Amino acid sequence: MRSKYLLFLRAVLAETLLLHSLYSPDILQAGWWLWVLQAAYPAAAAAVFFVERSRSLPVWGVLASFASDIGMTSLVLRATGGIPGDFFVAYFLIILSTCLIEDIRFSFLIGGVACLVYGSLALPGLDAILQPFYGLRLSLLLTTAFFSTAVADHVRQVQRDTAAGYERKLADLERLSLVGGGLSRILHELKTPLGTISLASEYLRETLRRGRTADLEGQLRLIEDEADRASGIVRDYLDFVRPTELVRLPLAVEEPLAQALAAQELRFRERCISWEAGLAGRTMVLGSARHLVQLFAILFDNAAAAMRLGGRLRVSVRARGGRAEVSIQDNGFGIAPEARSLLFAPFGTTRPETGGTGLGLSIARWIAEKHGGAVSLSSPGAGRGATAVVLLPLAAGAAKS
Repeated sequence: MRSKYLLFLRAVLAETLLLHSLYSPDILQAGWWLWVLQAAYPAAAAAVFFVERSRSLPVWGVLASFASDIGMTSLVLRATGGIPGDFFVAYFLIILSTCLIEDIRFSFLIGGVACLVYGSLALPGLDAILQPFYGLRLSLLLTTAFFSTAVADHVRQVQRDTAAGYERKLADLERLSLVGGGLSRILHELKTPLGTISLASEYLRETLRRGRTADLEGQLRLIEDEADRASGIVRDYLDFVRPTELVRLPLAVEEPLAQALAAQELRFRERCISWEAGLAGRTMVLGSARHLVQLFAILFDNAAAAMRLGGRLRVSVRARGGRAEVSIQDNGFGIAPEARSLLFAPFGTTRPETGGTGLGLSIARWIAEKHGGAVSLSSPGAGRGATAVVLLPLAAGAAKS
């Protein structure tokens, strides 16, 4: 209900009843209880208003508040002889206020009860039931009950139709935002494989210029792998705008981890980053290889960005508590306390000056969760490095060998 408008109508009703009581010739015959009611009614109306400001009244509370309106009006008008007079307009105010009830059924119910109560109290007798003033007033109340409810229902329908239109527009905007976010994701994620391909091409050119051919096969394989990964990222975009379930197969988590690490090798060398990786075992998980490569590549890319002047990276894998635990530890500039809330928030980045879009970690978390796992980042503080931990459920009967 629109509580402030209902409070206004009840204030007008209380004023109407008070004025009639003060100027009624039968006021001397009324007892002290009449004045108690006159004082209690506006206080109760104000209490209902403040309750509705904090929470919605249940159905029984709404019905009880309108029943008190009808009861108060009937008692005061009956005690002061105002039922057959012009102050029947007090019932008109009650019926008019029913249009503020959200449920049209209760509007009709309360309006009908108000008409019934007035009709029974104002009935001049069976011999005078066709008295014109009685019939006119009752007809006015009945017509008001019908049209006020019908008009209110029409207004609600217009509001619903308008809201539905805005919801459709919001849904269109959300779809556009989704597509834009997907394009941002593609651009962000393609930077890594394209950068690796560019570095490998430069390395090959320099190698050929110097006449060395020993490492050509490895570099060509790296370019091929990164091209495949770029193609996979495009497929991920299609999955993003047209979601599909990941195909998870048994694999050793060390394999995608080693592939992602190999893709970063040239970048690590360029930045004077040394690394230590214990990937000799086979910790079996159920996973999508290309998605796990993407997940680890994001974490390696973040670690490299945190060690711009060189550093050390440690990668380890172990099985614990039914999960494979992959730890990636760097000694870069760490994570400031105020930046922790931005880590996994979409478009929240702690390095906008280097072109970070804030999508990488949110995508990494999405991949981990799709695998039934989780990813977390911790740091002792700014300048003290950071550790990324990826938890993935072990495949049934798997153990680290």
